[in-house]
Amino acid sequence: MKTLLAIIAAASLVVGCGAIEEEQTTTDIGLSNVSTTTTTTGDSGSTTTTTDSGGGESTPTVTVESLVMNGRIAAGKEHTCAIRPAHLTYTRDTVACWGYDAYGQSTVPSGLGSVKSVAAGSYHTCAIKADDTVACWGSDMNGQGTVPSGLGSVKSIATSQYHTCAIKADDSVQCWGWDVNGQVTVPSGLGSVKSVSAGGGDHICAIKADDTVACWGYDGYGESTVPSGLGSVKSVSAGGGYHTCTIKADDTVACWGWDMNGQGTVPTELQ
Repeated sequence: MKTLLAIIAAASLVVGCGAIEEEQTTTDIGLSNVSTTTTTTGDSGSTTTTTDSGGGESTPTVTVESLVMNGRIAAGKEHTCAIRPAHLTYTRDTVACWGYDAYGQSTVPSGLGSVKSVAAGSYHTCAIKADDTVACWGSDMNGQGTVPSGLGSVKSIATSQYHTCAIKADDSVQCWGWDVNGQVTVPSGLGSVKSVSAGGGDHICAIKADDTVACWGYDGYGESTVPSGLGSVKSVSAGGGYHTCTIKADDTVACWGWDMNGQGTVPTELQ
């Protein structure tokens, strides 16, 4: 099968005695309790059990898949942030962060209020607020946490190790932070874009208005050199460092860049 099936929620499958047990863990990001849901499917049908590890009132659980698909959860290098869903008994659309906090990346600013999306870099965090402006916190040693004056409203935001990029209201891209490899210098003539990925390294890729890919920044392993003949794509990821992958218009995967560990070699079933 050549069509890519995007599977976001991780599942552990154990086969034995004619039964398949699928275990998924969902976490209340109100951070008061954690519940684990186990579904067992066998000859007698499916059964579901839920175990609450927290104390106090019961709170509806939220699947990781639903959060990721709606851009409501972001994982940085050593911290994670999420936007609280509407049906929890917490203030709607506020941010919760946890994990490493040496630079304040997990300490949500007081008064931040409701947000529309959140992005986690290596040691900084940014969010699009309810009024479509950007707020960042955490490490700012290379200016990645200093929102440019005059940025205005944005549609999306992407964070990396030491830089940040946003798609503005007019669909243009603006980046700020470390620019040693030109990753913050948006190419002239880029024009309108549909999405941008900052990855975890020093290169950036965007999907242009015509659904083709443009990349810039560090290119030591070819990660910013878009393959000729790639054509239209549906999504792009600038990877965790030195490679890039896309889902093409025909739902197959293409990758390029560093391949020392096989990360750039797409499995046959996805080609």
